[in-house]
Amino acid sequence: MKKTILAFIVFACFPSIYAQAVEEKIAVKTCECLQKKSGVITEDIFRDCLTSTMSETILTDNDQKVRESINTVDGIKSMIQKVSDAVIKKCPKLLPQEPEDKTTIFYADSKNEKAQNSYVIAKDFMKASNYKMAIESLQLSLKEDPNFVLALDDIAVCYRQLNDFDNAIKYYKKSLAIFPEGDLALMNIGVIYSLKSDSKTAIDYYEKLIKYQPNNAEGYFGAGKNYFILNDEEKALDNIFMAHVIYTNEKSEYVKDSEQLLGAIYQKMKSENKEDVFKKIAAKNNVKIE
Repeated sequence: MKKTILAFIVFACFPSIYAQAVEEKIAVKTCECLQKKSGVITEDIFRDCLTSTMSETILTDNDQKVRESINTVDGIKSMIQKVSDAVIKKCPKLLPQEPEDKTTIFYADSKNEKAQNSYVIAKDFMKASNYKMAIESLQLSLKEDPNFVLALDDIAVCYRQLNDFDNAIKYYKKSLAIFPEGDLALMNIGVIYSLKSDSKTAIDYYEKLIKYQPNNAEGYFGAGKNYFILNDEEKALDNIFMAHVIYTNEKSEYVKDSEQLLGAIYQKMKSENKEDVFKKIAAKNNVKIE
């Protein structure tokens, strides 16, 4: 009797030992692929290994249900998630490294003591709206540390406050040469070009902001506002709807600005018999129009 029970247990466990789930098979092959890579494992390398092994394994599997499991977008997403979880368990040392937080690095105090001291003095002048003296202190700071991004951005702010737009642009460009993803510089240089009535250039900078920070409403709002000025209502709408959704989700007070601009665009399009186009773009952006 004991032998019978033991035999049953061994027989029952056999499938679980040898019948590997498809995601487990993919995970094993993904780990093997990652092991062959030299250098740092990036997100791109991880994704390429995972997707290539997933396609190869599933498409050659004899089980039709396995192949059918990725016939839908949800099926693919579910499989990628399961495989990713399995890879984390099987080869945790081969996972992609966390991306470097460039904002924290570049929007930091200067390591040069003299540069930092001059910067602190300049900030006091800025608080007192004494922008000319602030510029002098910031120039001293930049003399000690020419790559001090915060000082470059703030000297641009000071020039803008003095309506010296050309110098403001000059220093924002210097800032972007060091830190191209800088949201403060991208947003504010867009504002300055808008003030100079150069909407096309303003849009270029706002779209760079969207590229680097797709969840930042300011890029969409700035681009949309300038597209509207250029009479491109459809691109204006696409951007303003995006800004509106983000503002709404963040419960931002700026939602009033997006509502006001959407109202202006609607009235213009209505007068041009383009009301249906407005509603179509609204629906595309998941915005319900009453």
